[in-house]
Amino acid sequence: MPIQTGDIKLLASKVMDDVPNGGGGPTGNAIPDGASNAIFGDVTERQRAGGGVSIRQMFLAVQTGTTEAYMDPSIIVSQRPNDANVSITLAKCAMFAKRTEIANAIENYLIQGPEWGGYLLENHVAGQRSIQLFQRPGTPTPPIGRTLVLISDEGKPAEKTQFVRITRVEVEQRTFTYSSSGGFVDYPADVVVCDLTDALRYNFAGSAPDRGYARNSLKTVVRDTTVADAASFYGASPLTALASLGDSTLKVGSIYTQLVPSARTEVVALDQRPAAQRSITLATTPRLVTVGAAAHTMRIKIGQENRGFSYTAMLKPLPEPGTMAISYMAQGNWYTVVDDGAGGFTGQGVGQVIYTTGSVAITLPALPDVGSAVVIQWGDRVAFTNRSAQGAAVRPPQYCWRIQAPSEDTRVVPGSLSISYTSAGTVRTVTDNGTGQLAGAATGHIDYFSRTVLLAPTYMPDAGAQLQVDCQLDTLVTEIIPALTTPPDSAGFVSLTLAQQPAAGTLAIQWATAREASNTSGAQMSATATAKSADFVTSVSTPAKLYAGFNTGGGVLDGAPPVQWPHHG
Repeated sequence: MPIQTGDIKLLASKVMDDVPNGGGGPTGNAIPDGASNAIFGDVTERQRAGGGVSIRQMFLAVQTGTTEAYMDPSIIVSQRPNDANVSITLAKCAMFAKRTEIANAIENYLIQGPEWGGYLLENHVAGQRSIQLFQRPGTPTPPIGRTLVLISDEGKPAEKTQFVRITRVEVEQRTFTYSSSGGFVDYPADVVVCDLTDALRYNFAGSAPDRGYARNSLKTVVRDTTVADAASFYGASPLTALASLGDSTLKVGSIYTQLVPSARTEVVALDQRPAAQRSITLATTPRLVTVGAAAHTMRIKIGQENRGFSYTAMLKPLPEPGTMAISYMAQGNWYTVVDDGAGGFTGQGVGQVIYTTGSVAITLPALPDVGSAVVIQWGDRVAFTNRSAQGAAVRPPQYCWRIQAPSEDTRVVPGSLSISYTSAGTVRTVTDNGTGQLAGAATGHIDYFSRTVLLAPTYMPDAGAQLQVDCQLDTLVTEIIPALTTPPDSAGFVSLTLAQQPAAGTLAIQWATAREASNTSGAQMSATATAKSADFVTSVSTPAKLYAGFNTGGGVLDGAPPVQWPHHG
């Protein structure tokens, strides 16, 4: 008689419960097909909040009255749970394995390796979140993120094992002493303090300091771990792409499943300043000006010898009001106290800070945790300079530009220039007085001939503000007088007659001079000894101005290359 579907059954183990002796081998009790809670119980409120793992041992059996062969048996998870927070995973185990052994097999991504080059220093108790290792000086310390395994009573029936992962390492070289020949001999040793992700679950007996750096053979063994990803797990995942008959690859949502609940998540932080807590706002109008305030930090390490409610500190350099933040950990939670800018504190703590001396006194409402630190952060005035009261001592921004024109012979009509800009939302206006000077909401000059403007606003322009420039342009008239009708008089004055009446403030005259050589200078005086040279060209303008080079923009005078102002003399 062939094997029927009803002949294939799942058999329960001896203990179908989440207890240390759960599992333990098969029984003849068949698990009802389709019955609620026949394998696992309901999800409890505690499991819903913090997570949980339920492990059941089951066996596949074929119960028939014949000896028909059952070929290629297999078991699969054909459907995922409706609850996205619940996962079902299959794994192989030994026939008579108990829950503890099954759990260890699941967790054995890391297996015990060789003994670490250091041992547990003295006794450690359950609940500790750090361990101390005694090592020979120069021996490598465990790197952050490394997993070690602590084994108590190794190889005995009462053996206790715990894998611990290291989050922080601190090394201190100490001097120990032993008695020898009626005297005392000192020797150095490294004491490595390792913070752990999880607290110790058991008491672990450590070894006393030894000058040979040897562990007591009856005490806890510290071993390194080795990755041994040899276990196989089976589950179900939905397809993300259609699959056809004959396909050798499939695309699924994920190849990972939940095995052990974890309350830890990774958070990425970019562009963070160390110890940055807050910033100082120097001004909000006409623009926002802020300065980072966490330039300095210090800490007070908390141990059993200094654990208390009140702490004092001296801060150097002196703190700037409103920049201090004090953080501490109590009962595993971080709390922060900040200064109010007037010498007091607000938040989870009270105290006083004297800004002129740097003295700080703080009283906490709870005892800080041993092994943590009271972290003090503050900023000083070196990070910024407050120039709001300096007035004219701070040079206003300057701008220098050349007004565009259709030709080089075009000049600005005196008295026609108007410049406007916005400051604090108000329109400011600047005009020229017809003689090259700027007046109104700025100071500066304009050279009408070259159309060059130098502007120093009286008010700080708004961020993104633009200069609105209006003026009239006129074509420059050039007249060449080939010869003087009247020679210069004895004083060197010459009278000129122009074809047109020049506009006020627009006249510029240029002439060439002749060089004469005399016999007394070593040359022969002749008709050809006097010649005009382009190197001796003199110009004069009305009004006569002479300006040096100017820097544009704000800041110090040597911060930008100078803009060459047209020279007339």
